[in-house]
Amino acid sequence: MDYTTAQKAAIGTLDEPLLIVACAGSGKTQVISQRIIEILRRPDVEPRNIVAFTFTEKAAAELKERVTALVTAEFGDVIGLAELFIGTMHG
Repeated sequence: MDYTTAQKAAIGTLDEPLLIVACAGSGKTQVISQRIIEILRRPDVEPRNIVAFTFTEKAAAELKERVTALVTAEFGDVIGLAELFIGTMHG
């Protein structure tokens, strides 16, 4: 996938929390999903170390689906993937 400069910067921001604010259809879910993949590539990171918040249940469900598909494609079965928290800010 081709990412914009801003998207590449977001994906590459691995050592600090990141807030992504963008309009609908701008690729937020893909960027967040790819960022999670990049974080999981690190040898000292386990799925339980990652938290991703969205505003709606629909967005959280879509993000969970996308992350699960990408993780499975990239790494196969990952032990502890269910411990990666993706949910709403209200959850």
